[in-house]
Amino acid sequence: MNALKMRAQASELQYARERDVEFRVDTRSKMLLAVWAAEKLGRVDPNAYADELVTEDIIRRGGAVERLQRDFAEAGIPVAGDEIQSRLASTLRQVAIDMAS
Repeated sequence: MNALKMRAQASELQYARERDVEFRVDTRSKMLLAVWAAEKLGRVDPNAYADELVTEDIIRRGGAVERLQRDFAEAGIPVAGDEIQSRLASTLRQVAIDMAS
């Protein structure tokens, strides 16, 4: 029974590590996406904007992308949702590569 408990604990630790890595990759990619958007929007402090977007995404999954679409629309900057999703995918790939090396 002790071996089963040890396997269960190891499995739980592995699951927790994987979720932690996923969270870090997702957060870093949203930060890069926000910096890109802040430049397009002419924001003075891209890091503050990135913090806002990441916080919004933590509160509500997908909130960062919705906020970006809303901010671009309010600023009158034509950015398609596909462009935002494409940029997000490329930031995810870049962060994954960076973290792997």
